[in-house]
Amino acid sequence: MRRLILAAALALAAPLSVPSQAAEVDQDAALFMERFGGAWRGSGRLLVGPESGLRFHCALEGDPSRSQMAFGMTGRCWTGSLSAPVYAKLRYSADQKQFFGSFMDGAEGDGANIVGERAGNGFMLKLVRGELQGRLAAEPAGHGKMTVMLSLYDPGSGRTVPVAAMGFARPGSDSLPIYDPAITGSINPARD
Repeated sequence: MRRLILAAALALAAPLSVPSQAAEVDQDAALFMERFGGAWRGSGRLLVGPESGLRFHCALEGDPSRSQMAFGMTGRCWTGSLSAPVYAKLRYSADQKQFFGSFMDGAEGDGANIVGERAGNGFMLKLVRGELQGRLAAEPAGHGKMTVMLSLYDPGSGRTVPVAAMGFARPGSDSLPIYDPAITGSINPARD
């Protein structure tokens, strides 16, 4: 569970692949994906649980393909001497105007399935692994910077609780965006 939360928190941009029917939609979706391509570096912290306050770092690379309408995100996240690979893939459905894909081999592997959509200049991704549900929201925080919040649904309280906050920037940026929200709740174990 900790690995899934940390890895999901660390992988923020997702990939796409699916040809759409309308050239205008393809062009718009391709331009949107290209915004998240290239190298990103980031830092964040866990907000709840026994490891609340744990800081971590990530180095990610987005690889959009205009010709295939595809996008992949790969990289590594670490805290201290612990390190883990991070990767995601998405496809875009022009009919549904949504992104579909997988994070860390999807729910059938060690990760989660992804369904998402654009949210202004950023995106909102729903992460699903069996009964575990969460969301990852990313939005611009200035030129070459973005903030990301990972939240999980707590069935015990019926609330969605922020579990990790991150700031990402392009290499060479003078600083990471400050993104350190207050803790707003806790996750209770599911009751049988």
